[in-house]
Amino acid sequence: MTRQPVIRVMIVDDHPVVREGLSSMLQAASGIDVVGQAANAPEAMRKARELRPDVVLLDIRLPGVDGWQLCRTLDAILPDTYVIMLTSFEDEDYLLKALRAGARGYLLKTATQEEIVDAIRAVAGGKRLLSAPLIDKLVARFSDMARELERLESGLEEEEIDILRLLAEGASNKEIALRTHWSEVSVKRKLQTIFDKLGVEDRTSAVVEAMRRGLI
Repeated sequence: MTRQPVIRVMIVDDHPVVREGLSSMLQAASGIDVVGQAANAPEAMRKARELRPDVVLLDIRLPGVDGWQLCRTLDAILPDTYVIMLTSFEDEDYLLKALRAGARGYLLKTATQEEIVDAIRAVAGGKRLLSAPLIDKLVARFSDMARELERLESGLEEEEIDILRLLAEGASNKEIALRTHWSEVSVKRKLQTIFDKLGVEDRTSAVVEAMRRGLI
């Protein structure tokens, strides 16, 4: 049976307890060898150049140069070394910033031993891996971006999208007028504008088309 190569890991975190805890945990996993630790960016760069790890577990918050900057530098000068951000920040903005910096993975420090080991193996194998709680947030962010792009391309205003939502609820012109504080004449005029922009001729078709485009 062919023996799988050992994955060489370096841990970068400014807290000694975190580094030692991760090191002990990973050394107990088969096929993983913790080859070094670092508490800051300069130390991490020096050791990364010397040790050439396969994977770096990197905290975002470091003294001086932050984890994003260090990740960007590592990605540029050591392209065969892959970075996994291991952080306490469950924030999609942080995640997007990490991905732009070249990180191959993003894990929360609440991740289990099995999740961290699996992530290291996946990233070392060329895959990308994100912490499960952040995947839904990322999908929601991109869905919002896609919806806004579709709205811009359709030429619809926000108030017109609001009217479409009311149409989808089955609201009559009178009900729309009451809820939007417009006259019924204004509602009829706005509806015709919406129909023209969507290329439809009636209320039902407008709702169907808006749903198809992901506008509502």
